[in-house]
Amino acid sequence: MHRLLLIMAALCLSCSTVSYADEAKADNTQAATIKAGLQAIEDSLPPIKANLDKLKSRGQDISYPMVSYTVLQNFVGYSREETDYGDIKRAVDQLSELEWIQRKLKSDISLALAGKLKFPIVPRWTGDTRPVIKGSSFIAPTKVPGKSTRQMRPVFFNGYGHFSQVQDDIEKWPNYGINMIQFETGPMIVFPEEGKVKDVTPDLLKTLDRAKKAGVAVNLLLSPHYFPEWMFNKYPELRKQREYFLPMCLHAPECKEFLRRYVKLVVEPIKDHPALHSICVSNEPRNVEEPCKYANEEFRAWLKARHGDIATLNGLWRTSYADFDEITVPNPFNEQEAQQPMCRWVEFVRWNEEFFTAWHKMLADAVHEVAPNVPVHAKVQSFTLGASSEVKCGNDAYLYGKIFEINGNDSSNNYDFGNKDDYTDAWLSNNMYYDLQRSAKDAPVFNSENHIVEEGNATAVPAEHIRTALWQQAIHGQSATTIWLWQRAINPKTELYGNFMQRPSCARAVGITNLDLNRAAYEVTALQQTPEQVIILQSTSTATYEKGLSDSSLFRTYIALNFMGMRIGFITERQLEDGIVPKAGVLVIPNTRHLSNAAFETLKKYKGHVMMIGNSSLAYDEYDKKRSETIKGEIVPFIREQTKTKDIYRVLKTHFAVWKVGPKTTVVDEKGDSIWGVEWREAETATGRVVNLCSYLTTPVTIKLRANGKDVKAVDVLTGKAVSGVIKLKPLDVRLLKIKK
Repeated sequence: MHRLLLIMAALCLSCSTVSYADEAKADNTQAATIKAGLQAIEDSLPPIKANLDKLKSRGQDISYPMVSYTVLQNFVGYSREETDYGDIKRAVDQLSELEWIQRKLKSDISLALAGKLKFPIVPRWTGDTRPVIKGSSFIAPTKVPGKSTRQMRPVFFNGYGHFSQVQDDIEKWPNYGINMIQFETGPMIVFPEEGKVKDVTPDLLKTLDRAKKAGVAVNLLLSPHYFPEWMFNKYPELRKQREYFLPMCLHAPECKEFLRRYVKLVVEPIKDHPALHSICVSNEPRNVEEPCKYANEEFRAWLKARHGDIATLNGLWRTSYADFDEITVPNPFNEQEAQQPMCRWVEFVRWNEEFFTAWHKMLADAVHEVAPNVPVHAKVQSFTLGASSEVKCGNDAYLYGKIFEINGNDSSNNYDFGNKDDYTDAWLSNNMYYDLQRSAKDAPVFNSENHIVEEGNATAVPAEHIRTALWQQAIHGQSATTIWLWQRAINPKTELYGNFMQRPSCARAVGITNLDLNRAAYEVTALQQTPEQVIILQSTSTATYEKGLSDSSLFRTYIALNFMGMRIGFITERQLEDGIVPKAGVLVIPNTRHLSNAAFETLKKYKGHVMMIGNSSLAYDEYDKKRSETIKGEIVPFIREQTKTKDIYRVLKTHFAVWKVGPKTTVVDEKGDSIWGVEWREAETATGRVVNLCSYLTTPVTIKLRANGKDVKAVDVLTGKAVSGVIKLKPLDVRLLKIKK
């Protein structure tokens, strides 16, 4: 009997009504069986390695099989720890995954030795030259095994964060298929006591030197939230009620000067190191703070500069303040009270975004004063860039695009475990907010805390979810990421439990996907750079006034468009205010009831097709005053409780057909009808049109590619195999196809 059947039989026994002694005996039996399986895998590693060396000596690039080998080599020990700890369920899952990886690896090696399989050649970043940014890409020198020539090309950086283990494993990362890590330092480490400075430079340089040698890029997180206690004791005004990570009053001058000093001290000694990929200046930033005297002064000055005199403000707000000094910053911890009067809250949201951007610019400037060529980003939780419940946080994609070289975020996409009817995972947050950031600035997306497995939950996640999440993130603009988390944590009571060091098949999927992305870098980059074909209006004013109604219409509109084969872009209220007119042929306005007058004036210059979701779109200005003018366009009635996403989809599709707007390549079912739940994007390249396919459906689906009313033939970019006729997609399948010229 297969050893896993023995384990499962033992698990069934443990579910029966037995004595504690019997349960202990069953656990011991299970543990012994698991350890025997792990030992068998470990015993197989030396001959596997000998065969890999033989293939390498024949000139084969063994990057792909080395990912599997490295996972086996390391996770055998990790799984023993799980077993010794008594986490039998987790250990059973791990053994099953490891045995599958072992079988797959042995089969591939056998075929390669027989001359029936040639592993793909993978371009690798050299590690000796920092990448430069061009559009959505990091351009860097690469080499392939056996050749001394270097090639400048787009490089995708995929790896892990965020604590000590990622540094400990630097030399292992190339064989894991990994080329990026993030780790952190903080003010309390550098300034442990008043008047005392700890020199962290030697440790940083040592890590960077190891990373350079290994060809692993490093993103350094400066973590200003690690704020020393002695600063609070010295400056009591720094203690304010705040939400989330940043614990100190951001408006206080002592805070700003202290952080500027810290940033320069850390960055200057390492600024020229080629392994230093970039700097992250803040972790999950939110500026939700109890009002302080500095904030009140700044808010009043901002209002005075905006309105000129108190009479003008009173006219817009419908208030009767005697002067600006009567106005205080609303307390965001009591939103009901803070929204009295509502216009004060609306202006607070706008002012807070501008203040928080200026605060981040202070940190970015501190970096660039000593390291002008090191790119910078902030790890912004993506949903705070658009969700109506988060407008108080102060994060704005367009404003950040003006001060950062990289579109930074902290975004999640967890596997669904069958909890929803429609989709296999929570893809919306990745896709939509990545598209928003890319529309705000044509720069790489760097998700530097990529949550693609649920924290604190060790339930097995299919490797396909990991691959699809990373692949689709890249399609939507992600060119670098560090995944949460790579750190040993076998205690189920900690939120670190269930991370990637307990998931061998998921770790393998990360490495394989990174290798695939770098092989197909030109095609994926072409998809990232395809011009936006349809634009969604995103209004902070609407999000502030409308709450959940704003979110429901925005999300449903995006989902409907996502399954129509076009690249989706955004135009924000602030972009319109800066005079930026949408360029795409179609503008969709998702129940955007409130829009500033300045934005509306720019919107009137738009010459394309307009589709409004909701009867009262653009009806009010930023001060809730009824607008007399309208924008001409088609209208889709929207009722929050009744209008379904597919209702919007059907209406949009009908109008797009009349307007002759859509992709050159379409995806249909076997009967030639439109299909829901499959995302596809296309791009033109020098060698033909590429089409990326992804099925988010929970059941298999069969599709066909069509162009000009005819079925088309294609080639799989990664395998080189011809594809024609019906294509079968399993849940979470991704395919990159090329239609040759």
